[in-house]
Amino acid sequence: MFSVDFDTTKFTKNIKGIQISAIPEAQKKSFLKFGMLNKKKMKPYMQMIFKNPVILTLNSVVFKVKDPDNMIFVIKGNVPKANQPRKYLAPVEFRSGGSSTAYETKFSYWFRNYSGLGLSNFYPIPAMNSSAVESNKSGSGMKASQFTKVKAGLIKSKGTGKITGNQYRYFAVPANGKAGRGKLKGKQGIYRAKGNQIDLLFTLAKKQPQVPQKFQFFAQTANTLKKDMPAIFKSELRRQLAQFK
Repeated sequence: MFSVDFDTTKFTKNIKGIQISAIPEAQKKSFLKFGMLNKKKMKPYMQMIFKNPVILTLNSVVFKVKDPDNMIFVIKGNVPKANQPRKYLAPVEFRSGGSSTAYETKFSYWFRNYSGLGLSNFYPIPAMNSSAVESNKSGSGMKASQFTKVKAGLIKSKGTGKITGNQYRYFAVPANGKAGRGKLKGKQGIYRAKGNQIDLLFTLAKKQPQVPQKFQFFAQTANTLKKDMPAIFKSELRRQLAQFK
């Protein structure tokens, strides 16, 4: 959350008497229009700086008009059953122009801390070049349902549950201190197997990935405010003042 300022006094200095009551409503209406415009303009900007952003990312900018003098812009942070845009966009938000530690997905956090595979120092990254990986609609990552399948498969394959019929068996290399065997020896990753078929689903990184700080949320909003708010406010002010004629 951040603040930018817009001075309306240069547009209202000649308003007198009862017409002054038109100013708060004009400001409120202007905020609403500006909020929708800024949200709309942020989408093509995101499409320009991010590679195939998902719909959740493109719709992540939200705003609220608090009163005739204040409004706020934020990134969504409470999306059920999904990685939170506010968290995964925070590392790429522009600060110094350098890089930041990437947001850790829910799957990665579970894998390192709760899978019981003894791999707390390994970060799973979808192997997007593998034909076994199901891409999301934008093609920028793994489909959410496949994350769920892999997690369930790792839990079942590790436990006492029996893998039957045409089901895949899921496993990680290494796991619990074992480096793998046969043709997978030393080849770190998360795999699925059925018969003689073995598919790579995730590679395992020993360091959490770094991402560039390139999302200029504040600067884009400030530029849109400077460019478009004067015309928006003048139009709304004329509309409100017309009621007094």
